[in-house]
Amino acid sequence: MKAKNSPKSAPKSDVMSRSTVRAKPGRPLNANPEQQRQNIILAALAAFSQTGFAGTSLRRIAEQAGVAHGLIRHYFQGKEELFHSAADYLFGEMAKPLSQAAAQADTDDPVEQLTVQVRAYVRMSARLPYMAGFLMHAGLDGGEHFDYVIKTYVKPLQALSLVPYRKAVELGLMRNMNPDFVFLIATHAATAPFANSALRDALADASSDDAARIEEYADTLISILLEGSLTDKYRRQQLTTAVRLT
Repeated sequence: MKAKNSPKSAPKSDVMSRSTVRAKPGRPLNANPEQQRQNIILAALAAFSQTGFAGTSLRRIAEQAGVAHGLIRHYFQGKEELFHSAADYLFGEMAKPLSQAAAQADTDDPVEQLTVQVRAYVRMSARLPYMAGFLMHAGLDGGEHFDYVIKTYVKPLQALSLVPYRKAVELGLMRNMNPDFVFLIATHAATAPFANSALRDALADASSDDAARIEEYADTLISILLEGSLTDKYRRQQLTTAVRLT
């Protein structure tokens, strides 16, 4: 069927008024397939982080994404594939700023690498506040979904995150503590306030849309983490550097 204005270029009000035009069930005439697919993934992430895999239905995801239930199967074979795609997207987005942070920071200063990394993690947690809930429910559900997430994403993310910490310990700049505990503390602290927005806003009056508040939280977290882990050797080096610059 031809028209002077294609569905993609026509205004929404015009499209909606054309009773003679029919699209495939559940798919808006002017829908961008890639954007629509991403909206479904984001809706799935939100649902999985709230009720886990077992407690989430495709119908609920469709409602959150604002699409017809049948459209999900146009992009995904079922809930299993959607779970894997959601995990791929979430951890892929989480890994990007960490890799960028590692490239931007001074490679000779592992402490700086850590601080840049923590800040990047906080920023990403504010943008995608699903990590804590997603992992919590995956752990509660257990089984193959949890094993898949841990083996495919969390363990590699943990190894990448701890590279600068291990180097700082080796150089005597940071205290030698259990690195797994360091990872758990840092990541949980970075994600927690954004996973429970109601509690955060009630206690700290800080919106995840407030860039200044996000940076303030990152500054606070970095200060706390460093205060309990830096050695006297590092402090002396910093003092010496400051004197040279004056």
